Amino acid sequence: MPNVVKGGDMRGLVQYLAGPGKANEHDNPHVVSGDAHLVAWHGAEQLDRAGANEIADYLDEPRKRWGTEVRAQVTALDPVTERKTVMGYRNQHVWHCSLSLAADEGALSEEKWDAVARDFMDRMGFTEEGSGKAPARWVAIHHGASANGNDHIHIAASAVREDGTRWGGEYLDYKRAQDACREIEKAHGLRTVAGREAGLSVRGEKAAERAAAERAGMPNTAPVELAHRVRAAAVASTSEAEWVRRVRASGVVVKPYYAKGTTDVVTGYKAALKPAEYNDKLVFYGGGRLGKDLSLPRIREGFQTPTLEQADAASAEWAAAAKGQAPAGAGREAKPVREGASESVARTLGEVNARLASVPVTDAAAWADVARDASGVLSAWARFDTANARELNAAAAQLARSAQVRRRGEPHRRGSASTMGAAVVLLQSRTDGKGSVAGVLLAQQVFKMATAIRDRQAAVGQAVEARRTHIDVLERLSRVPLTGYASATTSGSVTVPQMSAETQHAADVAAALNSNTSRTRSVTPNQVSPLPRPLPERRKSTDRDHGR
Repeated sequence: MPNVVKGGDMRGLVQYLAGPGKANEHDNPHVVSGDAHLVAWHGAEQLDRAGANEIADYLDEPRKRWGTEVRAQVTALDPVTERKTVMGYRNQHVWHCSLSLAADEGALSEEKWDAVARDFMDRMGFTEEGSGKAPARWVAIHHGASANGNDHIHIAASAVREDGTRWGGEYLDYKRAQDACREIEKAHGLRTVAGREAGLSVRGEKAAERAAAERAGMPNTAPVELAHRVRAAAVASTSEAEWVRRVRASGVVVKPYYAKGTTDVVTGYKAALKPAEYNDKLVFYGGGRLGKDLSLPRIREGFQTPTLEQADAASAEWAAAAKGQAPAGAGREAKPVREGASESVARTLGEVNARLASVPVTDAAAWADVARDASGVLSAWARFDTANARELNAAAAQLARSAQVRRRGEPHRRGSASTMGAAVVLLQSRTDGKGSVAGVLLAQQVFKMATAIRDRQAAVGQAVEARRTHIDVLERLSRVPLTGYASATTSGSVTVPQMSAETQHAADVAAALNSNTSRTRSVTPNQVSPLPRPLPERRKSTDRDHGR
């Protein structure tokens, strides 16, 4: 997986790559690829600080000689208008990208990394062969595995070409890097990243987010935790107003985006964990950045077309959320769960599973909805059974991957019988204990749903994704003890449905191939150089993006 970072301190970057690293993981740092001069002079030595400085000065020389500037706007959120405002500019002539293997895939040879790096830089337009223009100077540095055990390389490049012109690819480089890796996987016989073969796009984990989660003592990063809570609330709700109330009750601060020139037409939202839970800060993420299925238009697809009364109720809840006031109303989320509800819900899930047999495997949108709902149930279960939250959330996250598909055409409205009731039972039985929920009955139906999703993935040729669903959903859930629940069996577990021999074979073949990509945390700081701070003081509340 490519991880792109841009900044303005070439020496600082290369020194970091040649240094010990955050966890002393930079063992034997050395040049594995780059332009002919760098490979000739530094390719056979272990880098030290002096060598790092020589490389950095060489990479930066064209920019200094020609005086070319590459800069980017620095924006901040206006606390009054809640709109982004340009505060100044910062240097962005240093381009850095890490390419990483999954921890369980071993390491590539030096020759293979060299070939991959050169192909990647050709496709990114840094070389004369790839752009038809003057080349930009670059180097690829290889050292020991990251703290997570991932073999990887770092590419440092100048965004100024030899003739003083700008590289010019900085505006579409994130997408272009993704496309380049997809092409390189095929060209070099590498394994396709799980999810990429299925046309899925899942947000990567950022190092800064991981560090913030560790400081807060959280097992998940903020966007992952927010996605679990928002999705669970969406699956449990019958209306937009109810969803807003459930999200807020789960410890999420949610704010609406209004259509331009209006104060009542909501077009999107942003969400943040409460400061007390997340290092005393409000860090907002746009709904669409939490997941494609969590944008406001997609969440609204889960509800029936609203009546005028329901639309007014939703507007009132959004207004209350925007002002930080108490909910404007109350609904079924405030009512106790009736006795025997979980058994009834299990029967409803059985009806849903029975109908899945008639859903065409080619209907990607319908199966994405199934995956979203099943993921929401597991996220709700994790909030109910906190002792097993880690396994349940991990299973939910894998199913959520299958919901990340682009949606075209008319909205897919939720049917009358769905997973909604299961999420309701789990969210609203939190204070009643496990004995109030028929855990085995619910688990059996969730297993059937996850099995159907796995088998559908295998049927459309997504062998790697099917294997991940088998391991990260079915096998994880089999380890969750069901003792203490109502109607619990003696073993307290559910049998894992086997994967077909054909799918297992295809997945094993795919796993045997090397891959230069994985969704891992970056092993370098997200900022190469400090961001100028034109504001008189650092704000506590930030907006990560406005994805809607």
